[in-house]
Amino acid sequence: MPTQTDPWLRVTVDVPGVTPSDVIGAFLDPAAVRRWWGGAELTVEPEIGGRYVAYFDRLGQTMRGVVTDLDQATGRFGFSWSWDHAPELPARRVDVNVDAGAVLRLAQGDYDQSSRIDRDEARSHREGWEFFLPRLAEVVTQQR
Repeated sequence: MPTQTDPWLRVTVDVPGVTPSDVIGAFLDPAAVRRWWGGAELTVEPEIGGRYVAYFDRLGQTMRGVVTDLDQATGRFGFSWSWDHAPELPARRVDVNVDAGAVLRLAQGDYDQSSRIDRDEARSHREGWEFFLPRLAEVVTQQR
């Protein structure tokens, strides 16, 4: 969980037997995203500043942001996001780094730990990533 000294939540998942590029590709390929991220319909412009939009049909909600970092070959990807239905909530950023051993390290933030709302959101977001990232790992390893 985020702390007073580190306002980011961090989740790590092993994705053995694949390349960093394969893992980042699972964030950029709409068919792969649909398989691991709860049926999300992804619209992506895979370049820094490009759109990164996921519509979650089951929720009837859209997450909208932009690509903030992308170097697929070296295993770096980042995007900003906020919910269309809740513009009062702060925008967040997700940074993904995948090392040569295909260990995915995701950081999302930042969160104000003095805010109950942010603490609750951080907990919920961590639970979401801890559920979905192992599914991403399965999709990537099956595609190899």
